[in-house]
Amino acid sequence: FFFQAEDGIRDTSVTGVQTCALPISKATVSVLYWVTKMRQFVLLAFACAASAATLEGPMFQASAGGWDTAFADWMAEGGERISAADQFHTLRLKVAKRVASWAADQLKDVPSIYRIMSWMGRASGIDTVSLAEDLEKLGQSTTVDAFVKMAKATAERHNAVLRKERKEGEPFHPLGEQPYPYWGFIPPTKGHIMPNGPALSWENKGCKKNTAQAVWNEEHTEITIQFSAEECSVLHTGDVYLLATVDGLHFMKLSHTESNHTLLWKAQRATQAVDYDLNKKGIRVFAFLHDEVQLMVDLLDTVQMFLQPEAGKYPDYPDAKAMEENIYFLTNYQQVKPFMTARNNTGITGVDPSLIQSGDFIGVIRLDGLDPMLGWAMGSTTGHTTIALRDENNELFICESTTNSSYWPVNGIQHTPYNIWIEQAKAAGYNAVWAPLDPAYRAKLNTTAMWEFFRQNEGFQYGYHNMLWGWIDTVRNNYPCIPPDFSACLEWEHIEVLFPIASYIVPPVGQLLFEEAWNKRLGTSGLTAAEMYMYAETQLNMTSDLIPTIVEDDAWRYNTTRYGVPTTGRAMVCCVFVCHMWKAGGLFGDTDFNCGEMTNLDDYDLNIFDKTKMNSGRPLVCQNSDPENQNCQIVGPYTLNFNHYNEAPIYNHMAEKCPSWNPGVGPDYWGPGKQQATC
Repeated sequence: FFFQAEDGIRDTSVTGVQTCALPISKATVSVLYWVTKMRQFVLLAFACAASAATLEGPMFQASAGGWDTAFADWMAEGGERISAADQFHTLRLKVAKRVASWAADQLKDVPSIYRIMSWMGRASGIDTVSLAEDLEKLGQSTTVDAFVKMAKATAERHNAVLRKERKEGEPFHPLGEQPYPYWGFIPPTKGHIMPNGPALSWENKGCKKNTAQAVWNEEHTEITIQFSAEECSVLHTGDVYLLATVDGLHFMKLSHTESNHTLLWKAQRATQAVDYDLNKKGIRVFAFLHDEVQLMVDLLDTVQMFLQPEAGKYPDYPDAKAMEENIYFLTNYQQVKPFMTARNNTGITGVDPSLIQSGDFIGVIRLDGLDPMLGWAMGSTTGHTTIALRDENNELFICESTTNSSYWPVNGIQHTPYNIWIEQAKAAGYNAVWAPLDPAYRAKLNTTAMWEFFRQNEGFQYGYHNMLWGWIDTVRNNYPCIPPDFSACLEWEHIEVLFPIASYIVPPVGQLLFEEAWNKRLGTSGLTAAEMYMYAETQLNMTSDLIPTIVEDDAWRYNTTRYGVPTTGRAMVCCVFVCHMWKAGGLFGDTDFNCGEMTNLDDYDLNIFDKTKMNSGRPLVCQNSDPENQNCQIVGPYTLNFNHYNEAPIYNHMAEKCPSWNPGVGPDYWGPGKQQATC
């Protein structure tokens, strides 16, 4: 997200060409920003430890090897070496560690802050007389020296906050004063700057009136973009922007000290599809919600949800502080009640395994950043799903599609004896709930057919290909939003530009996560994201934002592996696999639908579970361990409750055009009997 792609982009205030850089601004931030933040007690600790200068200049330099080498070099600079042999979960962890260390470094440059604090007035064009007058109006000291003294006095507080130190019993709070930092670096779209088109105008917090106009040069090789900002508040640090196409990213800032800006834009990859995108859709303008310092805090807070002190060592149990941070995230971002709380019984509940039968559902969430993020995005309270299955000897197994990791030993589609699985679940920090099938549906199941389907697919890789696209059914209403008002959301416009660039950086990830799945949807093969956008719009007469909404067809086969050997097969994430097992066993009869469209929530909201085994119908051991849970929790340190459990009917084409549950969309859609009429 913080990588700039274009070789030829340069800021006119910087000499030379910036390659793969992260330019925010050449000008420094006004001292009035720091005074205001001090006065309001907002981000007090970080205000004395960061500046625009720390975000300026190269994040990493591109080498002759191109994007792959540049990315690898940047990772290595932070001590996180990557290779083509890294599995996806390993790469994800390494990137999270590297981003966390980089963001923390931006917030620790105290010596430069002292220097900037002392003489920022001159650097930003404010003389000492006007500076003193402004400070006096704010009721603060009239000397810069006194302000520097205040900065030094808070330096230790800043360092303590970075270490997340807090007293015993003190409730968790994210870094700084912002209560909603997670994913706070998602920038809402302001519009598109069309080359040789009309000027784009928009409003923002720091500057009320903003305009941008882009003009091609005579050779049609470079675009000059003129930015202008008016009615800018001197008490606001300014507005930070991301400019993007499918070819590259650029960061920029507009404020009362930087109200005019000129940017020269040159495409790095001169292909027909890139040229089409630039001329058809222009340069997208995204406005960040926060200033530079808070953006670093947002990034650091978000990444820390995914980091565990013992990550990489098996078995890896989630750190207590990390779990607390994930609980805070779910409580404030998903807002599903009852909220997760610590259980009295933090281990295995002790349910008699003989009660668990073939076809029963077990939902899981691990408080490790990933599961909560997936649950937030899907609108579910789980991040993983499994299914119980008994063999011809009546031995109980748990079947699932998952990945081997620092907390799970086996990769791909697998089955594990229940007594082993429950111990592994405990060691991994799983919070798991058992949901028994209704007897009428259990009677429909052909367990022989279920075992046959399982054996046909055992060992296949986890279904990364459709991990994202099964739950993207609509253009707008499946992307997660952030509090407090949930008006800022992940948007197709972000995916449209960031995914192609991610594919340039690490091509195998792009091929795995979206390129093959999108090509399937368009009936094409081997096209890049930019080429697919152009193909959809010019050949199929459909806008690119509809590509992810095309229904996942269960007949599709993907390039994958089985027991590590390349082959083709189904792409099944956990919830899709559970659905396929039910389908193979005959639970759905002749209902016409695709399991590839099912999410975690779609699995457990089906009206197929035994109502008599809920609440007081649960085994006594479950009632005693979790008196408030409607279902039976079998393991875990925190409570887990299914939202919208056992509500949805089974019908043709279910889950194909559904919005996701979130605080903004949910109330208008979710509820007994509403799904079929809606999607």
